[in-house]
Amino acid sequence: MTLRDELWSRTSDVRYAHVGEAHVAYRVIAGDAHSGHEVVLLLGGTASMEALFEDPVCVRFVDGLARLGRLVLFDRRGIGLSDPPEHAESSYETRWSDDIEAVLAAAKVARAVVVSGTSSWTASVVYCDRHPDQVAAVVSLEPSPPSRWPRDIVRRQIEGELDSVTLFCPSRADDPGFREWFTRAGRVGASPTRAATAYPSWTEDEAREIARASARITAPTLVLRRPAARYSPPASSDPVATVVPGAVRVDVPGEDLMYYGGEVDALLAEISHFVTGEYRLPAPECALASVLFSDVVASTEQVTALGGARWKLLLDRHDEVARTCVGRRGGTVVNTTGDGILATLPSAIGAIRAGQELRTALGAEGLDVRIGIHVGDVDRRGDDISGLAVHIAARIMHLAAPGEILASRALRDLVAGTAVSFFARGEHTLKGVPDTWELFAVAPA
Repeated sequence: MTLRDELWSRTSDVRYAHVGEAHVAYRVIAGDAHSGHEVVLLLGGTASMEALFEDPVCVRFVDGLARLGRLVLFDRRGIGLSDPPEHAESSYETRWSDDIEAVLAAAKVARAVVVSGTSSWTASVVYCDRHPDQVAAVVSLEPSPPSRWPRDIVRRQIEGELDSVTLFCPSRADDPGFREWFTRAGRVGASPTRAATAYPSWTEDEAREIARASARITAPTLVLRRPAARYSPPASSDPVATVVPGAVRVDVPGEDLMYYGGEVDALLAEISHFVTGEYRLPAPECALASVLFSDVVASTEQVTALGGARWKLLLDRHDEVARTCVGRRGGTVVNTTGDGILATLPSAIGAIRAGQELRTALGAEGLDVRIGIHVGDVDRRGDDISGLAVHIAARIMHLAAPGEILASRALRDLVAGTAVSFFARGEHTLKGVPDTWELFAVAPA
């Protein structure tokens, strides 16, 4: 099960709160039942809450917030699945605050951790000012005080003339599919007419009132800044952290103004620490593991000699033996590759022992194998894995001689001081991998 599937399994169907006759769409995502915290995420711009489930970084951010207890997402009026506002007599932030109030009441949230971003900070200020007893904490990434959005910039964003990705989320500008998701999320979330009203221009009186409301916030407040990001203010003149009483500013790595940029785990770590006193993260997408590849030597010749039916039975036996040898060392066979396996193991010595046992057991079945092992970070992709460490292990296996277990220096160094001995096999260039690599053959036990 992927993280996205697991997140969906904890997400309610779309529900609706009411502000007058208007419907405000929201979802509730279950998290840690023992945590007890309730979080509401305020989405700025024109993207709907539905778009969050389509981007892997958004999924990880949402999942991290949900694991604090219970997370509420919603589309403010005029965006996504919600109705447009019935009238425009009240201010933009007041209407947004009304939406927050209606949604939290419908979701039966008594005291919320309010999480906002650059363009949703002012809405959180108004809500906190109107409902101080219903706010447990305030968190904002790159909050911006009221400022006038030049209408020409808004028009160029809506019409696609402005490179919004490079402006707001430069670290993901070259990510496959990100630009398409970013553009689609904005267009599906609001029509051009509605999008034009999603970027308000405040009057001087409104700006002053929001500044006064900021100074009245009583809830613990965390201001997250990315100093490397364009427009991120220095600590000495932070327009939010220096105004909100007792606000804590924490600088985090990254260069994006949006929470769905790079270094999302750093954001989640600081948010969880602020709210719970502990650093909490979803299960790592990238984990250190020993990667083992094996391949049957001269398999084509064996198919010819044995015939297809007997070869299939032998391969079934091969897979059974491989899972046994890897499993008893605490590892997992990720894939069978026709006449070989890709496996991960939690320790370097365990990977070597599994390789030795696999070589011996398959030899008894009449199969000669070559094995390559490396240790490094691997990326989890549902039931599969990827990453440079996987490619390195595969390249090492292809350099192994029949019956040989060949390992990288990284793996050899991890088992120093054990009973395992090695023979140096020199430095090699691995196809598609930078630098040269020193390889070692595992000596017979």
